Amino acid sequence: MPVKVMQASGVANYSDIAQGVLYSAQKGAKVINLSLGGRSYSSALHTAIQAATGAYGAVVVAGAGNDNTSAPFYPAAYPEVLAVAGTTQADTKASFSDYGAWVDVSAPAVAITTTFMGGDWGPADGTSFGTAFVSGLAG
Repeated sequence: MPVKVMQASGVANYSDIAQGVLYSAQKGAKVINLSLGGRSYSSALHTAIQAATGAYGAVVVAGAGNDNTSAPFYPAAYPEVLAVAGTTQADTKASFSDYGAWVDVSAPAVAITTTFMGGDWGPADGTSFGTAFVSGLAG
């Protein structure tokens, strides 16, 4: 089920993401894909993810981020989340992918064919694409 947590401008507040996570879990989602995030820790978002994974039994999957840093990226860095880094076609770390001990798994994230606004399609990069693959596997 698609759940909109971002504003039209592309900004996503942690409080809105937290509400979306809880809504999804309460409606029966067993896998929640979070291909978004930021560098700040949010207790509200962490609590929502703990409820989704604990009380509702959902698997939460999130992209590790695209800044080539080991700094934690949330929600991926929460311990309850399956954090996904990105790989290349040669199965090496994608140059942009975040990394670190908080990352759980890697998946293809370079030159992934996708659709674009306006109906076009083509290749794009990002840990969000790897997150979609891992979410599908979790399902």
